[in-house]
Amino acid sequence: MADVYAMSGNTPNFSGVLFNKGNTLTPFSTLIGASRMITNHVEFATAIEYATGGGAQPSISEEASLIAPDAAVIVRDQKSNVTQIHQKTVGVSYGKMSNMGTMSGINVANQVANPAEELSFQIAAKMAEIAQDIEYSFLNGVYNKAANDTQVNQTRGLLPAITTNVVDASGKPLTFMMVCAALDKIRKANASTANIILGVDAVNQMQLNADAVANGLTIVDSGRTLNGINVLTVLTPLGSIDIAPLIYLPAGTAVLFDASLIRPVEQPTPDKGNFFLEELAKVGAGARYQIFGQIGLDHGPEWCSAKIEDLSVDMPTDADFAKRVSVNP
Repeated sequence: MADVYAMSGNTPNFSGVLFNKGNTLTPFSTLIGASRMITNHVEFATAIEYATGGGAQPSISEEASLIAPDAAVIVRDQKSNVTQIHQKTVGVSYGKMSNMGTMSGINVANQVANPAEELSFQIAAKMAEIAQDIEYSFLNGVYNKAANDTQVNQTRGLLPAITTNVVDASGKPLTFMMVCAALDKIRKANASTANIILGVDAVNQMQLNADAVANGLTIVDSGRTLNGINVLTVLTPLGSIDIAPLIYLPAGTAVLFDASLIRPVEQPTPDKGNFFLEELAKVGAGARYQIFGQIGLDHGPEWCSAKIEDLSVDMPTDADFAKRVSVNP
């Protein structure tokens, strides 16, 4: 695909306030961003897993104890993920740079262009796109490890990583008991449920709220934030859970995770850093820059998280809410 430079004709200047219709939020990346890791290798460990035996009653006589049993070992297994490349290019013609005073649209006295400078706007917009690509990949990324330089590395997202603790909702709305069932799976996998966050979209959050109200359960405004993200708290017999709205969740999917076990893994370029801006070779009367970075997800042991799939995608109605309240006064 040929380069498209910002020029006077394809990026006209307007006055007024700028509004981005695209998404700018990255709640999952924000929740896990406090403990990011740096690597100089495209592949990195997400966990070294092993399993000790379950509880059982020994049956050893005093005579048998005089001879030690045969030795056995506990085997370890390393799990890994990879970083992936994010790259964008922007270009602005010299003509466009020198033509910011020419206005389009409504012409009124003393109007000025917004933005005032094209290159900075294009770079900021491309960085916002990269942030969305990272957010999507961290949740939904399909794993691929390149076998050679012509193949791509793609990081495994949290949802594809979770295979042990899966609750099938069979098309029903999200309920308090489904959340408890997912927590129970995490606990039975011998993982902690002390710092669990429930990630939901708006529809499933409303479904959970309706179920809580109908059954006299408690969802409270915690009055606090996690890395700047406002959270609610649902109280369960298995512990309290913070509820965080996430984007890019597949429709009908909710996820439970411990943010302290999950982190971004950055792979900086020596002497340049990560997600750096670099001018490319000139081919004419314009400036061309690339943004380059490498990042992946350390999702931790997958059995410390859980997901609820095949949830209803229908927003609760007033009639549904009233019916549920009347059945459960």
